[in-house]
Formats: sequence, structure tokens, C-alpha cells
Amino acid sequence: MDITETPRWASGKLVDLPPDECTRLLAERSVGRVAWTGPAGPTVLPINYVLVDDEIWFRTTAHSSFATEVDDQPVAFQIDDVDEFTRSGWSVLARGTAHVVFDTTRLPRTWSGPETWPSGAHALYVVIEPRLVTGKRLFAS
Repeated sequence: MDITETPRWASGKLVDLPPDECTRLLAERSVGRVAWTGPAGPTVLPINYVLVDDEIWFRTTAHSSFATEVDDQPVAFQIDDVDEFTRSGWSVLARGTAHVVFDTTRLPRTWSGPETWPSGAHALYVVIEPRLVTGKRLFAS
């Protein structure tokens, strides 16, 4: 095939994911991206997370600007999986409000917290309470 030719799978079918599949995909992953608008403008940061009772939980350092910028603010959270060869994949987007959790009685009792990949102390918990969760899947044709 000539490099200028379009492969047969270039025009895939895009479909909405049902809410239960969005939740399942959120529960199966451990890395996503949180987006918010802070003093420097729109910002996106990859994080380790867990989904507990339909809430997205993660940890950060206690004195980070991130923690002060997202507390009680609207945020977006996204996970996805893409196959560049077939031009297929899926994406889940959760929109809601982030809250820094200072009250340890608010922490879910069924888990020890999300694992963080970066080294250092990540003693501060943040929860995103999604108000809207949507997703799309692109099928190769």
C-alpha cells in the first residue's frame, strides 16, 4: 500500500458508551487525567486513582498548588484507550466537583487508598464527585 492511500479502517463508527460500561471502564483502570482551570489557565495532570462507590479518589502532596486549586472546584477526569494502527478505541469523561478530604471519617472504609507511582508523601486525599459521566467508542470499520 502506498503511504498516501487511506487504510480501509480509517472511517470508523463512533458510538456512545452506556453508563454502566463507563463505570466498568473507570473501575478497571488506575491512571487517568484530571483537568481544571487554575491561575495559570487550563491544566491537565495524570494521576493514579481508584473508583469507590462511583467516586474518583486519588492522593496528592499536602502542600501542592494542585490541592488548593481543585478544592471545591469543577474538574474533568478522563481515561481512554487508543489503538493507533486500527484507529479505534474508547474514552470516558467524568465531569464533577473535586474536594480535598480533611475528615478521615469521609474516606471509604473498603480500601487503603490509591497507589501512587511518584515517590514521596501523598497524604492528602482528593475525591471527584461526578455529576455527569459519558463515553465514546470508536470501532474500526
